[in-house]
Amino acid sequence: MARLSGDPGFGIKVGSSTGRILNRDGKPNVKRFGERFHPSDVYHWLVDMSWIRFVCVVLATYFVVNMMFAGLYVVIGPDHISNVDDDLTLETLEMTFLFSAQTLTTVGYGNLAPTTPVLGAIAALEALTGLLIFGIFTGVSFGRFTRIKPRILFSTSALISPHTNGANALMVRIVNERNSVVMDGNATMILVMHQGNEHQRERRYYQLPLDLSNINTLALNWTLVHTITSDSALYGLTHKDLVDRNAELLVTFAAFDDTVSQQFYTRNSYKPHEITWGARFSPMFWTNEHGDVELHIDRTHDYVSADLFPTGQVS
Repeated sequence: MARLSGDPGFGIKVGSSTGRILNRDGKPNVKRFGERFHPSDVYHWLVDMSWIRFVCVVLATYFVVNMMFAGLYVVIGPDHISNVDDDLTLETLEMTFLFSAQTLTTVGYGNLAPTTPVLGAIAALEALTGLLIFGIFTGVSFGRFTRIKPRILFSTSALISPHTNGANALMVRIVNERNSVVMDGNATMILVMHQGNEHQRERRYYQLPLDLSNINTLALNWTLVHTITSDSALYGLTHKDLVDRNAELLVTFAAFDDTVSQQFYTRNSYKPHEITWGARFSPMFWTNEHGDVELHIDRTHDYVSADLFPTGQVS
């Protein structure tokens, strides 16, 4: 008999939407509204964004702060800066911006320097602002470098493959894309299916026991295998059944990265159109003529056709 699982946190009551629970990047497919801003959210936002966006934020902040103080210097009077005329010419604006940049980064003063107490006080405030800004971005950069982002690659398709003793099995393959030591790996599979009518539907979560749910070291690839027996939630179901029930396979992998001594988690999900029936994964590692093991990560998604056993077949 299929084993029901408790709600893992995605809710039970749903509408008629057929959207997936997890996006392909492993993040929950949830649109959030009514959030209240908190200053600590800025740090989380800066740490979680991509490096390209982070560099753009740093450059934009640097430019905006420079422009703000440069504009203030122009209002006070460019002639309060040595070797700068009071005329509002393009050259004057450029020199004012360069003075602001030198002050913000605390690399001045050379040819450009404040000549009045008022401008000197504002320049001191800008220097303090620069120290704070660069200190914050340095801390965020350190946090980004020390925060592990796993590079566990999931196969693009889950497979229904012939297994052993006349039974078929659901299989998903994972591999560590990074050349690091990943230890104490644990994996789980949960099948989500909708139940009810078009007006009121509920999610049902079924735990899919794995033939091997933990591994000591992920040195090669690992194929997660759930044998489809009479006790499996997949037993006797067809592809149409999975589509009608808006099924989704949730796969979670947790492990310890020995390089940075941190625990990490990663997730993926598969909708019915991402599950291939009657196929098995192609080999992706072997021993060469020198006795060395070769792991070909680019073959993680490769599979070949295979005839399924008739018992409990998902078609």
